Amino acid sequence: MKSLSFPLLTVAGLLLAIAAHGQSAGERFSLTVGLSAVARQDQIFSPFIHSGNSLTNLGFTWERSKRLNQFLELQFSTTSAAASEPYDYSWHPDPEQFSTYPHNFTFLELNYGLGKSWQQGRAQLRAGGVLENNIQALNYNTGPFSFFGYFASFGVAPQIGLSLPAGRNGALDFALQAPLVSWVARSPYLVNDDEFIENTSGHNSLGTLVQFIGDGAVQFPDQLQKLTFSTGYRHDFGKRFDIGLAYRLQFIRHTEPLTLLSYQHQFSICIGLKSGK
Repeated sequence: MKSLSFPLLTVAGLLLAIAAHGQSAGERFSLTVGLSAVARQDQIFSPFIHSGNSLTNLGFTWERSKRLNQFLELQFSTTSAAASEPYDYSWHPDPEQFSTYPHNFTFLELNYGLGKSWQQGRAQLRAGGVLENNIQALNYNTGPFSFFGYFASFGVAPQIGLSLPAGRNGALDFALQAPLVSWVARSPYLVNDDEFIENTSGHNSLGTLVQFIGDGAVQFPDQLQKLTFSTGYRHDFGKRFDIGLAYRLQFIRHTEPLTLLSYQHQFSICIGLKSGK
């Protein structure tokens, strides 16, 4: 198993930064609920594009503004996806008919951002960095057989943002980020190999996850291209409460051992509660 130093340093930096926040800062807690849509082609498993959508899309964000801006973001979604409509098949020599089931993709993210904002006319500009932590569990159902796959990336990404006033109590927000260096772990060629089987032989979910991540490697944008764009509208109701709409796009392209292309769209309703200041 290769070194875990990169993901461990990422998580350690995230925890230290959260612990450093002060008491007098303005804070905001928000909950997002909505629709997630995925289109994914992973040539390790199939040359086909698998797509689907789901209402299981949840997010929680903590934001803090003082001398520096911080945020901690948790995103969770699970989606059923398929390359075609369900169809019946028989398992020779048994004449009984069976029906296919869609694949199931589960996405989990924990991201921490730190940056600086400044006023430019009516607009507020932001610049900083994000520690990205992304784990994906992939269950492929192919007729009588099923396969488990995974993708995990832990990266350091610069982020830029823009906020604009919209009406009397509203604001439009835009953000864009892309990692410059990442620790990436992914299912092996031909779905599983001797090391994959060894990693799963302990039948311990957490231990297996650690083994999978440890088999990864540090990679750069020539191997992993990952882009996250978000935009939203927020309307304030008094000093403590706001509600809005948000859209988020995440694009992933990874080339080893075979090409992965993934587009994930999220459309959400966002409810926020502010404190401090």
